[in-house]
Amino acid sequence: MKTDISLLRRRALLAGVALAVTGLPALADDDAVWATVTKSGALRVAFYKDFAPFSDDGKGADVDIANALAARMGLKMSPMFFDADENMDDDLRNMVWKGHYMGYGPADMMIHVPVDREYMARQDKVEFIAPYHRERYAVAYDRRRIDNLDSMLPFEKLPFGVVVDTLPDSLMLSADGGRYRSQLRHYKTLAEAIAALRSGEVAGVMALQGELEASVAGDTNFPVGQPPLAMLNSRQWPVGIAIRKGEPQLGRAIMAAMNALIAEGEIKRILARHNINWRVP
Repeated sequence: MKTDISLLRRRALLAGVALAVTGLPALADDDAVWATVTKSGALRVAFYKDFAPFSDDGKGADVDIANALAARMGLKMSPMFFDADENMDDDLRNMVWKGHYMGYGPADMMIHVPVDREYMARQDKVEFIAPYHRERYAVAYDRRRIDNLDSMLPFEKLPFGVVVDTLPDSLMLSADGGRYRSQLRHYKTLAEAIAALRSGEVAGVMALQGELEASVAGDTNFPVGQPPLAMLNSRQWPVGIAIRKGEPQLGRAIMAAMNALIAEGEIKRILARHNINWRVP
């Protein structure tokens, strides 16, 4: 079943995934994947489909990051695009440690996974490494109707858009005693919600900040800001790489390459080209 990756990430949050990272687990000792990678000269990378601006129609920020990462490792990047399954566990099984029953996968690594301590502790077949960006929720709003985001009170009277069955959806239904509920408008996709924002159907949209930044880039009528909701602002998490457990050489090579790209400012530059503000993971 095809599932929007933004929705997938929010469902993980709704399920209680904690978003603090204090360190990465030690890698085990095997290296079968690394032997294959060095022999072939190619790094197979799994990307979500339909996940603009990170990976969509064969391009995006994550695709560029993976290309830069592979090049730094002296390899060629070989992409594997896939539809998100019902949950992150399914995606990791299909694309990292086992492969899909339809015959594709696994890849050598999967990009744009939550590097989260509690979630990592539940995984016995996958390592989460090399965080390169930090995501959080934000609001794109119509400056012509709202001066700033110092308060959410304007949305008591102005319509507000969310993607159905997401954390913003649940939050705005109950926030501040439910005072915004009557103005909430639901959309199947973020693209539909942004179209409603541009047309004036809604005055604001809440979603992942990276997606919002790219969606309204270059239009000063629709700034992106942090809503004054304490519960939402605490929901921030690093994104990084997933590899099969027991691949220390592959893990070390990826982490060294990613650390170099971050130190040199290349990750920040890549994200900026896709209209995403880099945030320290």
